[in-house]
Amino acid sequence: MIVLPELASSGYAFASEEEASASAEAVDGPTVTTWAESCRQLGVFVVAGICEQSAQGRFNSAVLVGPDGVIGVYRKNHLFYDEQSYFRSGDLGFPVFELPFGKVGMLVCYDLWFPEAARVLALNGADIICVPTNWVANFRRRVADERGWIMGNYAAVAVATQNQVFVAAADRIGSERQIQFIGSSCIVGPEGWLLAGPGPRADEALLLAELDLRQADSRKQRTPRNHTLGDRRPELYGELGQVSRPNPG
Repeated sequence: MIVLPELASSGYAFASEEEASASAEAVDGPTVTTWAESCRQLGVFVVAGICEQSAQGRFNSAVLVGPDGVIGVYRKNHLFYDEQSYFRSGDLGFPVFELPFGKVGMLVCYDLWFPEAARVLALNGADIICVPTNWVANFRRRVADERGWIMGNYAAVAVATQNQVFVAAADRIGSERQIQFIGSSCIVGPEGWLLAGPGPRADEALLLAELDLRQADSRKQRTPRNHTLGDRRPELYGELGQVSRPNPG
């Protein structure tokens, strides 16, 4: 499985509505069609970000493509900063797709900061969560710590260990219209330990890891008396859906 960054088909920093519209394409458009042909030739699967144009509007989406074509689409539910000017919030929920080697869920960048999103994927059986992302230095007082980890690495580790799933997060590098991307892609195992990465912050890199997705299920039995999902107390969490959204002002 190959994971590529967020909005890999279009770039991220749109200057206008017209530019965002011009870069958008349908799931059956030229970019995804090309990925699908590569998947067919190589016998691989790809998760990658696209600027998706659909009958419902324009979305910051991730597509899952395999040798037989498009398997599924996820539309980013939590839009970051100016994404709110160019995209609609996702309307497909948090789907999980079954592949020959395991079950795959997708999040996009800022979604990773919402523990509810990853938990829904885990409850729906995801073994691995693929995260096309565009982590940026903007809005951060501090980009990395003493060992070179960025906060996205810690978020990926937290999601993996909280849910006992694999996480593969692919970030871009470089800059675009005064937005600085910070790389640091990573692959995390279900116990929260890094299997590859963090990748470099300024250079292209290919991270590789061999995963046994069966571990995502077996590791949920944390002890003979504890299960990651079985120990939940849903009757105590009702407030999650009742608390109103804080006023950002």
